[in-house]
Amino acid sequence: MEKQSTRRPDRHAGRKSVPYRDAVRFGLIAALVTFVVSSVVTQGSRFSQEGFAAIAHLGLPALFAGVAFVAATAVALLLNWVVSRKDAEPTVDGPVLD
Repeated sequence: MEKQSTRRPDRHAGRKSVPYRDAVRFGLIAALVTFVVSSVVTQGSRFSQEGFAAIAHLGLPALFAGVAFVAATAVALLLNWVVSRKDAEPTVDGPVLD
């Protein structure tokens, strides 16, 4: 009895671009990383003194995360759009040297 392949089919087969949903996921990951890093950098000393009460003062890291989300998502969507506009195999008008 042969074992059937349970691998999922490639979502990107035959495409240069990725789904726009993946671009938004990239923006969310960038925002999360930015929030964690900026929280540690800007509020790290306050966490050691006040404990979890310092969470109320995370406005600046939240602003940084929002900006990072918008910027990373916009760049990813723009690059994805640019790549999706190009043909997978461009037409050749003249002779091609091998």
